[in-house]
Amino acid sequence: ALAVSALPKKNSSKPRTVVFTQGSQSTIVACDGKVTEFAVDPLARELLVDTNGAGDAFVGGFLSQLVNGKDMEACVKAGHWAAKYIIQQSGTQFGATCDYQA
Repeated sequence: ALAVSALPKKNSSKPRTVVFTQGSQSTIVACDGKVTEFAVDPLARELLVDTNGAGDAFVGGFLSQLVNGKDMEACVKAGHWAAKYIIQQSGTQFGATCDYQA
């Protein structure tokens, strides 16, 4: 992750941020020469329904906080919440209301 974050990019005004999700294992974030690992809260096996859309859900949750100027911890927390929610559903359906608490 650190090597990828150090690759050149056109817009050098902001550092490259690299996020590696690993399913039930920790999420790795590399930015500005620093690597941070974020633990994933375990989900009971019997609650796991369908992993389709887990990565997309993570990205949606992550970006929802990033565009609001939140720090990486808040971004990853929202991503983890969204992925955990979606893997407990059949397909990629989201409920009518969202109970996420930032």
